[in-house]
Amino acid sequence: MQVSVEDTSAIEKRLTIQVPAEEVIKQIDARLREIGKQVKLKGFRPGRIPFSVLRQRYGPQATQEIIQQTAQASLQQAIEQESLRVAANPRLEEMPVLDKEKGLEINAIIEVFPELGEIDVAEISIERPDVSVTDGDVDEMLETLKKQRITWADVDRKPAKGDQALVEYTAVTEEGTVPEEGKHRLAVILGESGFDALEKAVSKMKAGDEKDLKLDFPADYREPGLAGKKADVALTLANVQEGTLPEIDEEFAKSFGVASGDADELSSEIRNNLERELGQAVSTQLKTQLAERLLEMHEDMEVPASIVTNEAKNMLQQMLRGAEMEITEEMLEHFMEPAGKRVRSGLLLGELARQNKIVIDGAKVREAIEEIAQTYEEPREVVQMYYSDQRMLSSVENSVLENQVVDWVVNNAKVTDKPMSFQEAINAATQAAGQ
Repeated sequence: MQVSVEDTSAIEKRLTIQVPAEEVIKQIDARLREIGKQVKLKGFRPGRIPFSVLRQRYGPQATQEIIQQTAQASLQQAIEQESLRVAANPRLEEMPVLDKEKGLEINAIIEVFPELGEIDVAEISIERPDVSVTDGDVDEMLETLKKQRITWADVDRKPAKGDQALVEYTAVTEEGTVPEEGKHRLAVILGESGFDALEKAVSKMKAGDEKDLKLDFPADYREPGLAGKKADVALTLANVQEGTLPEIDEEFAKSFGVASGDADELSSEIRNNLERELGQAVSTQLKTQLAERLLEMHEDMEVPASIVTNEAKNMLQQMLRGAEMEITEEMLEHFMEPAGKRVRSGLLLGELARQNKIVIDGAKVREAIEEIAQTYEEPREVVQMYYSDQRMLSSVENSVLENQVVDWVVNNAKVTDKPMSFQEAINAATQAAGQ
């Protein structure tokens, strides 16, 4: 077998493989003999069919089978021989045809990962969040949990800050009436809804009052027909409720899964959860910064189009969340740019791991899976599920490896600590994850 490699671009090569005719013909004849042992032809005893008859009857079938098998095997052998880092399945330029004089010529286009020079992380500057969970953060979360268990009671007065007002309304826009029939009902907690104009109107009403007014609905309003629009609104205040926050007692603690009902144990669990969330937030920020620095250092880096397209499809499918909808080229186009960025940063992080001999730590993978499993009712079954599903396991392994690379870079790059609060760290991580 002879192999020649031609660079058609930084991420694409053309392989030309020549396989001697005698090798292919020998395999075709062997295949015909196998067929002769299996088939039955009228007038011939099993296994006694003349070779000339087999060649006439089954020659084209055997030839096609052997050509396909030879092409696949030869491509794989050539890839290994030339040490190519293949990014996608080889693409035959045309189906190979056996020439009894010249042999079998296989021409294929192969997308490969880009060749990258040594990455010097000593030149990379990163800001590391200097943050920890405080007693104040725990107390704030306790207050949030208390609001989840608030009890409401009707009151006969105008609503004040913190009260819940149940309103009914119809709204008329240039497009028509919303809703077309009946009224919408909406519970508004004054001071928390973000719909200031509505709150201002409601604060001047009592239960049973009606009012006509013009409102500018927020752009993120939950009713699509009103989001970001002006409307004439017929508003009724159905009732007003005053909330009472619960005490942090045994009953309260048990309602959040603390079997002992101990308030201190609840606080301890809250702190652990916040620290876990904070750790993930810090990791996200560091990984995002590192990816951005690497992309800046490799602005001209090309990546195989097939990988970017596949990543764009994955991103789109995640957004659709299993909805039965046909994916169009137009839909896919919106994800190509972020997909390309994600692919490039992933390849660069992987290259850092390869150059610095960073390998996946199995113990960290187990720890990551167990942490995920703890959020489910049957953690042990979830752990088993991850280890029995290669796709799910690979996803965790890739994430763990990237975190190991980030940890290594933090120890070798230019790192400065940036003081911030817990909430600032969470907000920064959320913003980084959305980029």
